Amino acid sequence: MTQLNQTGPSRTGGTSQYAPVAAPGSLLTRVPGRARPQMQALKEFEENAEALHRRYQPVLWPVFVPKAKDMYRWQVQLECGCVHELYTRGEDDYPDARRWLDPMAERRLPASEFWCPNEHGEVQKVYRDVVEWIDSCVEEIPPDPEECPYAGIDAETWAKTRRPEPHSWAFWRVRLACGHVHEPVLAEVGWKPEDGPKLATEARTALIRSEFEAIWSAEGHTGWPREGAERDHIRKMVDLRWQTPEPEQECSTCRYARRITGYQRIGWLTRRPDTKKVAVTHTDAERRKAEARLAKVEAEARRLRLQLGLPSDG
Repeated sequence: MTQLNQTGPSRTGGTSQYAPVAAPGSLLTRVPGRARPQMQALKEFEENAEALHRRYQPVLWPVFVPKAKDMYRWQVQLECGCVHELYTRGEDDYPDARRWLDPMAERRLPASEFWCPNEHGEVQKVYRDVVEWIDSCVEEIPPDPEECPYAGIDAETWAKTRRPEPHSWAFWRVRLACGHVHEPVLAEVGWKPEDGPKLATEARTALIRSEFEAIWSAEGHTGWPREGAERDHIRKMVDLRWQTPEPEQECSTCRYARRITGYQRIGWLTRRPDTKKVAVTHTDAERRKAEARLAKVEAEARRLRLQLGLPSDG
């Protein structure tokens, strides 16, 4: 895998919240595995660069399309144990100092994280607190269909909750405690973060709690949400009196983003020209010949000064 341009794994996957970031360069170490042959890496890089040439207008190539001669190769290990080859722009541009791309959300991850595409088995959902409400947009929603499109909701419940008229919602983009950006978070049109969340009544909260507990305690219960992060999230929301908009959101990025734990140098993607200055040496014969030419030039200069009436020492 190559890409142009509280630590440690948990049972839920992803990085822990508020993990300290090491100083760039401090994670230089030996990494398991061997680097690919240079020509194989270069061929893949050129294919990716060509795809970027087709994607962007030529005026944007200097910004979005790197050149192979500028790229430095690294072998990078992640907290999940996977090892990937990454490229940076130069040997002092360390992998953990860059912000790599989250290909799902098409946003940059926090520094020192990388999106691991490898299969890691079943990974539970991860929920994080909202720490920043970035911005929002309002969208018009068409009427809900007469028949419920969602499995597990009976006709009576759907009749009570269905919206038969067009309606609007504010869709917010937020930053979570893990540093990842998440969207959308639904809120009523006109709501602002300084307004604070809207709370369910105590009676409504008690009813919600009793309904969930009855479902979970039922013999043979296999429905949503099962034990684990989802049920913990539901219980937290009930304890908070079912705040809207919800102050805790599922972070899909945390399920795949992994912290960089070590890296080692591979070298430049292309062979670098030898920039060392070659010392110039002269033989005795070459030196005598050069001194004779210099004397001849100096004599001609003195002759011209005398002809012009100028001092001979000019």
